[in-house]
Amino acid sequence: MKVFKTQETLRKELEKYTGKTIGFVPTMGALHRGHTSLLLKAKTSCDVVVSSIFVNPTQFNDPKDFQNYPIQIEEDIKKLEEVGCDILYLPDNVSDVYMNETDFQVDLGVLDKVMEGTNRPGHFKGVMRVVKLLFEIVKPTHSFFGLKDYQQYLIVKEMVSQLNLGIQIVGCETVREADGLAMSSRNLLLSFSERQVATTLIKTLEYCREHYTGSGIGDLEKRCLSMMSQYGEPEYFVIRRADNLQEVDADYRGEVRAFVVCRIGKVRLIDNLRIN
Repeated sequence: MKVFKTQETLRKELEKYTGKTIGFVPTMGALHRGHTSLLLKAKTSCDVVVSSIFVNPTQFNDPKDFQNYPIQIEEDIKKLEEVGCDILYLPDNVSDVYMNETDFQVDLGVLDKVMEGTNRPGHFKGVMRVVKLLFEIVKPTHSFFGLKDYQQYLIVKEMVSQLNLGIQIVGCETVREADGLAMSSRNLLLSFSERQVATTLIKTLEYCREHYTGSGIGDLEKRCLSMMSQYGEPEYFVIRRADNLQEVDADYRGEVRAFVVCRIGKVRLIDNLRIN
């Protein structure tokens, strides 16, 4: 695997692959099996696999979250090599990523105003800024995102569509621990007892799936929120249309997902599940 610290040297390397399919997996490091599953999907789908490790300060609302985000570069590089990643963009500083930034406008409708958009104002603007810049640097044909961050996946997909970037955004199913907890870099921050309690997220989502009938949605959301509050500090538990994150009405026949965010101790965990 070749490692590049500047976008200038990376661009020169990528010129060799003109006409090839390039699969891109952007990350913030602290890699786990969720990330490596994306890389393996890229490996089987594309000629060249590129990843990036960049902890983006503009998408953290709480400075403490940014400061506490786990950094383990040597372990990450080893994992990337093990799955056959070809190229890693590992910028030395924030300015290398943002040096050629230009303004852009995307109308997301309600996509960035619900759920995470309500609880983390400005978060998705930060995500779109850095993802667009990374896309312009790498120029991938495909990019792979985990569906654990489902709202982010929809927003990136919408941004790519509106800006005509010509990149295929591939959503990949959430990878879970043996007990169902969604793989997340933040899991490293959980104490032993908090780690045991964290399975409440998937258990509540599965309860929701078992009891979802298409009606009485508000009552089901309240029951699930109450279940979560026994073990942590839930921020929300909502049931939404999978295509646009709006509320489910009686006539809707498409995919429905339940979404949960809960703080276990000081760690903010997120998960979702298809329930129909």
